Amino acid sequence: MSEGTFRAIMAAVLVGALALASVVAFAVLQPPSPSPTPGATPTARPAPTAPSTPAPTPTPTPQLVFGEVGVTAVGSVPRGGASGTTLVLRFTEPSVDAIPDAAGSFTVTLTDHAGVGTTLDFTGTPSLDAPGSLGASAVLVASNVLKVSIVASDRFNIEPITVTGLGISASPEAALGSINATLGAFSGSLAGGTANVVLPSPGTVVAGQ
Repeated sequence: MSEGTFRAIMAAVLVGALALASVVAFAVLQPPSPSPTPGATPTARPAPTAPSTPAPTPTPTPQLVFGEVGVTAVGSVPRGGASGTTLVLRFTEPSVDAIPDAAGSFTVTLTDHAGVGTTLDFTGTPSLDAPGSLGASAVLVASNVLKVSIVASDRFNIEPITVTGLGISASPEAALGSINATLGAFSGSLAGGTANVVLPSPGTVVAGQ
């Protein structure tokens, strides 16, 4: 091997060695890669709680505006005939402030023993005995329906209402037996009504002569 060739080979070896050393030195001098931060463990979120439903506010029940209703019956009502005008209905406020100072009304409805209303009629003309503070009135709104109304009340005195001047007639088809009288359609200041909406019987239908 000639001296020139030997020198060329050694030069190549030295260049390769220097290149390898450079690569190793670069790798050693590089800063270490940061360790990956471990992911945060997910925390379970509590399930949302549905808002509670508020309880409905109870609607106040109006107080009773009348005590027990008194009835003076007409007695016997013959089929195809009529009684005398001796029916009396008495309504009395149970306390001085039971009736609010405002307008109100209610009805009295007649039916025969079978519950039929077309076989009975009020007769006569309703008359009222009541304090002027009530401004009370009574009118027949159907042949078997009496409506009593007021326009105001006195909050410092007990106020009674007495209806007179009426009788009862029965058709030939009216069911024999006791007549029914019921209160209803309580409105306005009289919405509280009374405990006994079914009144004592105002009369009895009997066979005609």
